[in-house]
Amino acid sequence: MPVDPKGTAPGLQPVAPNELPKVHIKCKNQSCSSIVAIEIKAGGQSGPRRLYQCVSCKTTWGVPVGGSVEFG
Repeated sequence: MPVDPKGTAPGLQPVAPNELPKVHIKCKNQSCSSIVAIEIKAGGQSGPRRLYQCVSCKTTWGVPVGGSVEFG
């Protein structure tokens, strides 16, 4: 089997640039109608909070996640 020096043989996927994960969530800015945001991964961030930034107006906000669940 011959070696493809450019790495473009069928079956090989080009390396995609690092894209931030996009989520469909309404922007918290009242004057913005965008429903697409990116999830921001802050270095060393851990805990029950996620940060999002609107792709249109660049507003950033946090959303608490997790917590206790009560059954009954």
